[in-house]
Amino acid sequence: MAQERLRLLLGALVACVSLAAFPAGTDPKSPQTPWTRLSAEDRKVLAPLAPDWDKLPGVQQRRLMSAARQYPKMRPIQQERFQGRIRDWASMSADQRKAARETFQGLKKLPPSKQHELRERWLERKAAPGTAPEQR
Repeated sequence: MAQERLRLLLGALVACVSLAAFPAGTDPKSPQTPWTRLSAEDRKVLAPLAPDWDKLPGVQQRRLMSAARQYPKMRPIQQERFQGRIRDWASMSADQRKAARETFQGLKKLPPSKQHELRERWLERKAAPGTAPEQR
């Protein structure tokens, strides 16, 4: 269970730093952008987040819109990773997202060498052939 939680959390954190960095809710100092005001291209890229978009803080929305604008310039492998990570984040429960945010905050406090070590361990587990997701 702990390994599964670590795998899930690290996977979401690696690519969705902007998603994990901010708690859900509204920030009165940060105006929000309604889903309907996004361009068609941005809505397509950010589609997995559509159900929760209007609940995201404005600062988080802006970071995601910026990432969506960069999406066409990404290599195909980067686009695939980006989409996978957004889908992973969108599929997480509120409790899982909260745990991911807390883990992210804890990881930011670690020394760079420890961060690198954890990332390498995560990448090794992810790349292990024949390992079922629940065993990683």
